[in-house]
Amino acid sequence: MPRTKPRNPQRARDAYMELVQRFPLKTLKNDDDHRRASGIVSKLIGRQLDTGSGDYLDALLVLIDKYEDEHHPIDDCMTPQQAVRALMQFNGLSQADVGRIVGSESAVSMFLHGERQLSKAQIKKLADRFHVDAATFLP
Repeated sequence: MPRTKPRNPQRARDAYMELVQRFPLKTLKNDDDHRRASGIVSKLIGRQLDTGSGDYLDALLVLIDKYEDEHHPIDDCMTPQQAVRALMQFNGLSQADVGRIVGSESAVSMFLHGERQLSKAQIKKLADRFHVDAATFLP
């Protein structure tokens, strides 16, 4: 059985600290902070991350979600497509970014154009990523 190479804890710590220096993990105070944080998430999401980068991403997502819940909640009257578009716009995400989250850019395109619904697995990935109720993405 092949052995995996143990991760270098110093390298993971260095990656984490480099990200913290780029954008400190602190409460987001305004839309500009949110935009910058979302830009960093867009660069990290869907990539193979070391432990330090993964820990940073997890913490930054918590801060983003807290800000969104307090300042830009999802309207219950939105259609699933409107909710995804609102999340994309507010988080500065492109269709390709959302495609990386759910595993298929073409599925996102067809969903946004009303040509198909999202699968249960894709809905779960979106709900987990944006910390919203999965029903947000159901017709």
